Amino acid sequence: MRIGLVGLVVLLASIAGGLGAAYLLRYLYSKRHNPGAAWFMGNIAAVTVFCLTYGFSLVVFDPAVRRLAESVAFVSVCFMGPFFLAFGLAYTGRTGLIRSPLFAAVAAVPLSTGLLVATNPVHGLVWTEFRFASVFGLATVRYTIEPWGVFALLFSVGTAAVGSLILIGAILSYGPLYRREATAVILSTAPPSVGVLLWLSGLGPVPELHLTAPFMVVHVLLDAYAFVGTHMFETSPATQRVAEQTGLDKLTEPVMVLDTEGNVVHLNKTATELFGRSTTADGRVPLQTLVGVGLSTLRETGEVEIGGSSGGTFAVSYTPLLDPAENPVGGMVVLYDLREERQRKQKLSVLNRVLRHNLRNEMTVIKGHAESLESELTDPGLQGQAEAISRAGDRLVAIGEKVREFNQIQDQVSHAEAVDLEQVVSQLRHQLSDRFPNATIETEIAASDATIHTQRDILRLALTNLIENALKHAPVAEQWVNIRIETLREQAPRTLIEIEDNNVQIPEGEIAVLETGSETPLQHGQGIGLWIVNWCVVRLNGDIEYQYDGGNRFAMTVPSA
Repeated sequence: MRIGLVGLVVLLASIAGGLGAAYLLRYLYSKRHNPGAAWFMGNIAAVTVFCLTYGFSLVVFDPAVRRLAESVAFVSVCFMGPFFLAFGLAYTGRTGLIRSPLFAAVAAVPLSTGLLVATNPVHGLVWTEFRFASVFGLATVRYTIEPWGVFALLFSVGTAAVGSLILIGAILSYGPLYRREATAVILSTAPPSVGVLLWLSGLGPVPELHLTAPFMVVHVLLDAYAFVGTHMFETSPATQRVAEQTGLDKLTEPVMVLDTEGNVVHLNKTATELFGRSTTADGRVPLQTLVGVGLSTLRETGEVEIGGSSGGTFAVSYTPLLDPAENPVGGMVVLYDLREERQRKQKLSVLNRVLRHNLRNEMTVIKGHAESLESELTDPGLQGQAEAISRAGDRLVAIGEKVREFNQIQDQVSHAEAVDLEQVVSQLRHQLSDRFPNATIETEIAASDATIHTQRDILRLALTNLIENALKHAPVAEQWVNIRIETLREQAPRTLIEIEDNNVQIPEGEIAVLETGSETPLQHGQGIGLWIVNWCVVRLNGDIEYQYDGGNRFAMTVPSA
């Protein structure tokens, strides 16, 4: 039978739609790892199969082959909508919904339709009265679509509409960045949806023709514009959506949200003020344009200089952004102003210098005059006052020495090394025995191996302050300390070091300060020894606990390796 002009146009348009969809599918393969790309490939694959199968079926007059081709084309249409819905969810960062029971029910509809179409000759639930009804010289057919077939087709159109609404939401939420691409994809769903509804309702001058196939040419052209002509899969709403879920709006520091290509797609208010601009007209700008270096350099250096009136030196924190399926969708760069931190360090440096040099020198003068007065005065009351001045000077000088020692250790680049705790404790006993000749320092090694890998100087400083603190606050005749070492076998090997004395209980204010890690005007430590212990424990990645049971007991645990 000779094909008429109208029939030839329909045939060629159907084949063109299929070939165009196949080309687009091949292009999308390189983007398959981007958010939503795999699901959109499923949609385009369904379009490819439908168009090519339907175009092929128009020239096939064998009843069995024609029925098979019609079955494949019918099922392909039923898969288009659910695939498009899944694309909309994944593209906007809602992959968690795709893995939910609700979407499993969505996927069950086209899968069940495929099974029912394959077995339709047995039950007739999808269509009945299948027959040839050739028009324009084409092998067209007519049949009565039964309720399940109607439901499956309308379900496909409906899910495609929901996917379009999700993309519209992305346009409204994220401005111009996704507007052109998403609009093209949304419009691309209209031609096939209209074609399905016209064919399903039997409207039009030639109801035997499934106009969805030739309409797919427009569908494919719009999708090609969205995906080939622009950067739709390089930048997706999932990036900003995941960034928002990390608490982006709560951050007061400058924040830049990057897509998978390293382009900035969003600046929070602070970042906009810092750079004096938002993103470009199309919604994104290369990171190097804003900060002067690329992402790899920024992450390697950890710092960046930003010019302008609001600029300065900033520390850099980079956080990869992953969707609920653990797929990378971009990253988030947070800038932390280092000016206040550096000013604070400068102030501490000045205070340390004053404490270590000026205070020490002046206290040496005060002590010398106090001792001179004590030796020359004959009034016992005045001698006692001079002696009190001298003792106070000794205490202040001792505090300065502790700060100096700790500051020196803090400035050192200290690495973990093998440390024999039994040897360290023995050395400390010998060192402190010279200062406290009447003291009893007992040791108990309950560990099978007292060797650990840690920072030796930091550990020595912590133990020295704990033992010294116990001895100097005890009466001379009752100076006693017990040091106990034990290996703890938990999830990771840790070593317990207990320092116990028989002194009166340390004031609660002293311990409370160390537990909270801060001081207030109404609650502050009387000395610096326990603070140094706390800082050392933090440096050692350890913990320290305090108890009182007839004596003070500090339990310090540090990693064994």
